[in-house]
Amino acid sequence: MGTPELSREDLKLTELSYVKINALILLMILPLSMIGYQFAVSNEEMFFVYEWSLVVLVLISFILAGATSIIYNSSNTWLSYAILSFDLQFTVFGLFMGPYTSYELFFVYYLCSAIALIIFIITLKKVKVVRYLIVILIIVTVLLTSYMVLLQSLWGTNWM
Repeated sequence: MGTPELSREDLKLTELSYVKINALILLMILPLSMIGYQFAVSNEEMFFVYEWSLVVLVLISFILAGATSIIYNSSNTWLSYAILSFDLQFTVFGLFMGPYTSYELFFVYYLCSAIALIIFIITLKKVKVVRYLIVILIIVTVLLTSYMVLLQSLWGTNWM
């Protein structure tokens, strides 16, 4: 009695496997941010390690979601579009928090956030699997947007 051998077909990843891998990559932002907080508080000269790790993580997620949306043609492709839009929104958020802080980026973020929310809603209507991922992305988008609204109100400039 030997162990059954895996064929090449058994090892192929499906579209949903790529989406789940991408979701796990996005989930890695949380522990990475805890490490970044420790760098910011205790060892500030090492904070660049967190920044570049976050850039690499979001870039990998963006490339994987883009490749998945190009390679596969099904209704589940909208999951990749949703991850792409979240990556874009998170990138603009990160740019605002980084060295490019200017008042005009509030509105760029709001535009990216609105586009992402529209894509999330379309994805919720079209996709019947892994809907919890879209709900989590919507919740994170609402939290980040609330934070941006708070920052804008503290900025001391009128809304328009």
